[in-house]
Amino acid sequence: MSRSLKASTGFFAAVILVLFVFISFAVSYGSVRYIGSKYCDRVASSALDFSALTINADKAKSSYKTRIKSDDYDSVQNKIAAYQRSNSDLIRRISLVSFSNTAGVYIYDSGGETLGSRLDYNNYTSSVKAELINGRNSIKHESNGRLTLYRPLRTVDDSLCGVIIVELEKPFETELLPLISGIFCGLLVLSLIFVLIFVIYLRRKMIKPLNKITDYIRSIKGSDNSKYGADASVIFDESREDEIGELSAALKRLLGNMDSGAKSLNQAIYDANHDGMTQHWNKRFYHSMEESFRKCDPLCVIYFDVNNLKLMNDTLGHESGDFVIKRAANYIREFLDEGDYCFRMGGDEFLIVMTKCTYRRLDKIMDQLNKDSPYILSRKSDSIKCSLSYGCSYAKGVFSYDSLLAEAEENMYKKKTELKQLLGMPDR
Repeated sequence: MSRSLKASTGFFAAVILVLFVFISFAVSYGSVRYIGSKYCDRVASSALDFSALTINADKAKSSYKTRIKSDDYDSVQNKIAAYQRSNSDLIRRISLVSFSNTAGVYIYDSGGETLGSRLDYNNYTSSVKAELINGRNSIKHESNGRLTLYRPLRTVDDSLCGVIIVELEKPFETELLPLISGIFCGLLVLSLIFVLIFVIYLRRKMIKPLNKITDYIRSIKGSDNSKYGADASVIFDESREDEIGELSAALKRLLGNMDSGAKSLNQAIYDANHDGMTQHWNKRFYHSMEESFRKCDPLCVIYFDVNNLKLMNDTLGHESGDFVIKRAANYIREFLDEGDYCFRMGGDEFLIVMTKCTYRRLDKIMDQLNKDSPYILSRKSDSIKCSLSYGCSYAKGVFSYDSLLAEAEENMYKKKTELKQLLGMPDR
């Protein structure tokens, strides 16, 4: 895989948690903003309603024209100021202003401006000057996080007295933003810590066992069992009561079946190609290799035959005959080297085919055979003596394999006749 399971899972969990924190923060802050906006509208509307009920438009207009503060004027001014102070955490200012083409003039103000004080137009009020002068519609405006509501106040004869202005403080969610941000950062840190703990737990409970299983499978695939040895119990934890335990048990059974099947198959192949008594290659395997021998260069063949084996079997029994065959097979095995094949061609016949043999090596082998001859295969106590006859042939370059084989067999029969005469063995 391009990325390990541990890294992929940890990254995925981190992304999900961070997204969850961000989305939670956005939803929470959006909800607070929505609730705060509705609450501010309600507070401002209540302040406008209170001001409209408290202020007598006709008297206020008269005070504006005469610039004379009566007891009634002071009473209204005090009520407006008291209302603002009692809600100072929400309401910044309550005013009644009469607007003209040049500027506005305060009639009432909780912010300390006196009757007749000038209020110049700003960028926003200049843009809605006509609305403020005509005084037919209420206006809602938000600037720098502060909400301001404008509501016209009219006299009994429906002439404009002025505009009630309620300016609110910054909404409470703005003041709580540092706290919300702190909580968000804390949640983000906690989420990352949770991801770290999750990854550590995942590595211990899942990644590590899976890595062991993967490495073990790879070692089997690469025919390298040295890392864990034959004991797979350290890899497959069947004691776990979860999916890893079930996987371990299933893989252990599967590998056990595969191992058993492979051993059975290997044994079947071995048995099909080997002689059961001597463990040398059998005649069937010889025929499968014969064509490749015809293409070898150089090539050496040595033909072996056991003398008196039939007489041994007839006289002393097949157990003694088997002993002679096995002893002959073990003796012949001593001459084998890399590139050599030994076949049991029949009951008492063996054939060595050497595909990498040099003439010098063949000379040494023949010296040893001649030195050991006659090589007696039977026990000293046996009344029948069995010996080993041999004959070889060697070719390099262009040659006939059949002729080479016939030459070795002919040389073996010459040696057989010589040994029979030497040992006084019957001609059978």
